[in-house]
Amino acid sequence: MAKFIGSSKEFRRYIGPRLRNVVQYITKSHKASIGACEHCGSRDRLESAHVHGRDRNEIIDSLLQPLTADGVCTVEVEQFEGAFKDEHDPLEKSILILCNSCHRKYDSLSTGRNTGAAERAATEGSVKVGANAGILPITLEPSDPSAFKSALLKSRMAEITIFYKSNEVEVRKWNASRFKESSNVFGNLRSRPEFRAGVWQSKQIVKIHVHVV
Repeated sequence: MAKFIGSSKEFRRYIGPRLRNVVQYITKSHKASIGACEHCGSRDRLESAHVHGRDRNEIIDSLLQPLTADGVCTVEVEQFEGAFKDEHDPLEKSILILCNSCHRKYDSLSTGRNTGAAERAATEGSVKVGANAGILPITLEPSDPSAFKSALLKSRMAEITIFYKSNEVEVRKWNASRFKESSNVFGNLRSRPEFRAGVWQSKQIVKIHVHVV
């Protein structure tokens, strides 16, 4: 079994690229099943993004901590890779599926870049900024926003499944009798008090999934 001995910085430099490939592998089917950006609903150029506070290097550092003494990490690489995969389970807690544009906006929030642009976007409903910067992941069923809206306008009923960090799941009914052709699906959902920026984070909501009944 391969063993690594060195600093955490060296570990990220030499083993990090391998773990980046691991992330791509374990999220491939998840990305296909989501099928659309969890923020804007776009199907173009989908990418896997780590949830803020759970990025690849932060996960690596947390796993290395008990394996480090006097600045030197002693790591059984295969065991570490298994633990790294486990830290991503369930994927809904660690990974967002975003289009390239939303991915860039999400990353700019975590680094503090383009604050003014982010605030303007929040006002327009394209990015939500709260006490803990980030966007609430939303998936739809049907996944295409236009198809979802069309189905909702016909049925007027949907179910909102809320996933919490504690692994608790809550299902709520959505009576969409007032939903209009001109209404914005994502804007409508994000305007709800419990899903507003800063609130969903405090409630430790991970994501919501909405399907037409």
